[in-house]
Amino acid sequence: MNLSWGAVVKNLNWTFVFNLLNFAILLYLLRRFLYKPALEYLDKRRERIAGRMEAARESEESAARLEAQRTQELAAGRDRAHEILESARTKRDEIILEARVQAREEASRIVEEGRREIELERAEMEAQLRAAYAEIAVLGASRVLGREVSLEDHRRFLDELLEGIDADALRAEP
Repeated sequence: MNLSWGAVVKNLNWTFVFNLLNFAILLYLLRRFLYKPALEYLDKRRERIAGRMEAARESEESAARLEAQRTQELAAGRDRAHEILESARTKRDEIILEARVQAREEASRIVEEGRREIELERAEMEAQLRAAYAEIAVLGASRVLGREVSLEDHRRFLDELLEGIDADALRAEP
């Protein structure tokens, strides 16, 4: 088969060549005006989606960090509240103990003061009682003697009388 270029061109169907040429132009135009912009749009959309996914992942990580921080702060707050309550309880117990000690001291002081007052009143009553005994004795003696006892006799007589009166007999039994 010996074919020459002229024979090939004669046998070539010009419609086929034009269709082929039209198809190549159509491919070029589709690629230039449709395929490249579509690919660019898809790439931009893919980038936007990737950016949104990255932002969502960052937001999710940030939310997780904030949640962990909030949980940690809540735990710290609970611990601090527990410490404050324990401190308040300890302080309350100290105040109650101190108040009890002060109340006991005050009660002891009041009782001791009462005892001192009783002793003072007892001593005062003993002195009054001795004076009354002495006065009665002097009056009795002056009537018996029928005369007035001098001041010197009166003092001597009182001293003897007081020595004779037993101090334990004057004390009231508690």
